Amino acid sequence: MSRSVWSWMTLCLISGWVCLGCKIDASPSHPIKVLVVGTIHQMHAIDKNYSYSHIVRILATYNPDLICVEIRPKDFRRHPYLKEMELATVWGLSHGRRVAPIDWWRDTPNDREIRAKLAKEPEYVAKQKRLEQLLSRDESITRFEKRYGPMDEERKWGAQLSYRFWNGKGYQDAIAEGYRLSMQVYGDSPFNLHYLTRNKHMMDLILNAIREISSHRVIVLTGSEHKAFFDKRLRKNPEIQVVNFDSILPLKTGKLDPSTTRFLDDDDDLAYFQEGYPKGLDAYYREKLIPLVHGPDMDTYPAKVPPANIKLAGKILMRWKSSVAASDGQTFEWSWYKFLNQDYSGAVVLLRQLAKRVDQGKMSDRVLDAQFVRVETYLNLGRSYDMLNQRAKALACYHRVEKLLAGTRWERAKTSMLQNYETVPYHRSKAN
Repeated sequence: MSRSVWSWMTLCLISGWVCLGCKIDASPSHPIKVLVVGTIHQMHAIDKNYSYSHIVRILATYNPDLICVEIRPKDFRRHPYLKEMELATVWGLSHGRRVAPIDWWRDTPNDREIRAKLAKEPEYVAKQKRLEQLLSRDESITRFEKRYGPMDEERKWGAQLSYRFWNGKGYQDAIAEGYRLSMQVYGDSPFNLHYLTRNKHMMDLILNAIREISSHRVIVLTGSEHKAFFDKRLRKNPEIQVVNFDSILPLKTGKLDPSTTRFLDDDDDLAYFQEGYPKGLDAYYREKLIPLVHGPDMDTYPAKVPPANIKLAGKILMRWKSSVAASDGQTFEWSWYKFLNQDYSGAVVLLRQLAKRVDQGKMSDRVLDAQFVRVETYLNLGRSYDMLNQRAKALACYHRVEKLLAGTRWERAKTSMLQNYETVPYHRSKAN
């Protein structure tokens, strides 16, 4: 994390500020043990040394009776959130443990929008320069960066490190110092996303959960940047014993329960949601497929979709098919799945069905990214025809793409979508 953005940190996953007035049922013989575990959010998906599986192993090793997850109570089990928080919820429910949502932030006023406006004001430009100077002169931060590299390159050095690093003293000390200096400059303001106000509310939720559930072995999952703040505030409560992360090592290994296995292997998080959610299953499944098979450049260059992603997409599609009646969105994703599996004849059958609905104006505007689906239907149909050596039909489809793009916000994407297919037949290779 760069010095220039310390004050811009999204503190939506920070907790702290112990409510010393909250009485908790604890005794010397039965102390309340709290383990705060720092997570790395989306980086779990790419960090082999701190993967989502490690989250499960941490839970199984510590064996808590209460799991606190950074999800707002109003969103808990109703709306998707950080994957490791959902995973911890699924594991807890599967093992009969209590799970408590402890995140807090306001929808309005929107601190981030206010912050974006403030950033342009001379006063805050000056404050940012002041913060950068403080950070550059701080011995603990410069010492850390000398060993690990610039904080703004954490996605690079982080992938080489493990759960011990993210929960260890070196990283936590540097993070704590950075936040201290940021608060010194900006205070508890929209520019710092009301740091202390939010922390107080979150800690109240944690302590209330401990008291109401009569817990004595608690785990709190939070972003690794925020663990130091949690630990410091929790230590101020005489009824709580903060557990050192290294004390639970080595992590246990063992057989996973079915719900957790489906979550990890098949990206099946339906066990996270309470009855009646998620609403809009078509949108739910489509959003699951987007990062797998519609990620950066994947629609333009299908060969870039990893085989493992295609396999997982097939499992998701099967769940989609068994969960809700067929829709235009579902049919489109099935056609793309067949195309990626080089079943061009099968893709043509589904794409022709969709193309007919496009021509008749019957494709529902409720389809996620409806215009994208209309255009991609004819583009993929043309590419499929080219792969089947039906050039005339392919050209007709490419011409239809041009007409669909005309006058829309997608028109400027014409060159990248059609490339040179009108003069050179589409050929699937490593290059595309």
